[in-house]
Amino acid sequence: MQRITLFLFLLLAYQVVSEAQTQPLLKDRYVYLTTPYNLRPLNVYRGQLQANASYKFAVLSRQFDSQGKLDILKDLGIASVYHYYELELKYGVTNFLEISAFSTYLKRGIRTQSVKYVTSTESISVNSLEEEKGFGDILLTASIRSPLNYKWFDIALRGGIYIQSAPYKPDKPDHAVSDVLTANEFTVNYHYKNNIGYGVPVLLLSGQLKITLKKISLESSITLKDPLSEGENIRWDQNLTDARTFIYTSKPYTYLPDRALEINTSLHYQAAGWFSIYLNLGYFKSTRGWTEYWGRKYSNPEKSIVLLEPGFEIQISPSVRILQTAGFPLKGENNYAPFYLNMALSYNLFPFSK
Repeated sequence: MQRITLFLFLLLAYQVVSEAQTQPLLKDRYVYLTTPYNLRPLNVYRGQLQANASYKFAVLSRQFDSQGKLDILKDLGIASVYHYYELELKYGVTNFLEISAFSTYLKRGIRTQSVKYVTSTESISVNSLEEEKGFGDILLTASIRSPLNYKWFDIALRGGIYIQSAPYKPDKPDHAVSDVLTANEFTVNYHYKNNIGYGVPVLLLSGQLKITLKKISLESSITLKDPLSEGENIRWDQNLTDARTFIYTSKPYTYLPDRALEINTSLHYQAAGWFSIYLNLGYFKSTRGWTEYWGRKYSNPEKSIVLLEPGFEIQISPSVRILQTAGFPLKGENNYAPFYLNMALSYNLFPFSK
């Protein structure tokens, strides 16, 4: 009797999973492409390819200090904006298994206030520009959700790894001397060129939960990022010669990237089948990393920030959705407090279905 019961249970489970895998092929693709957010699963459907491209423009005008106090960067002589591009590809292997690839491109420059040093024999002005740009590492992930379909409940687990693809190590600086009035009166322009990326493989683990009650959905996620090894980087030292040119030397050092925790909780309202609005509360914290200076390891300062992000999603065609999000920093420690706008385009299709 027990064997018969077990056999019937396994047969029922197989039928449920098989139905979940083949369901998209039995329905019109138009229905899946136009599914509103409140009815949409956390993963894409089987056979669905989704390409997401976004652009974020941020203004860095404030920062949180170690005590959580908000400092105005203008008062510190610092001004910066950055341009952040993202590209993500998702593909549904089954209704409950999704694979994806993600990468970024960042362009940012932080310019400090000009400082003038005057002695009895010299008058030197110093300008500093710290530039950061380039492609980031590639993140490869797989996401699995429950094969059982519930109208009001969905859960998914995601795991992946950042593959080292960015240069990470800084390029040689491009310092220069200008406005030379006399041998002892001139301007020094420091120009540092940094790259982005971790420099080491980083593991990602994430969990998502979505609860929907009619037109209102609550979605929450928690993500952990943990470096798998220590890395090696270089620092550039420079010496100004009598000919007013710079000689550069590089020195290696070791480091460990920060561990990161990210928590997001968002409330969505499906105002119409083609239009939804949402409000996200995000929390980010990094800790436990270190950097070597002169043969000693020093802990990186812990960083945290809380962001409020209102936004909306519009379905403008069966295959295309646009999303707009704004970010407002609420509190934090040892971190910039940027205001930003993020514009995203999502293109969806079933490329291998007729």
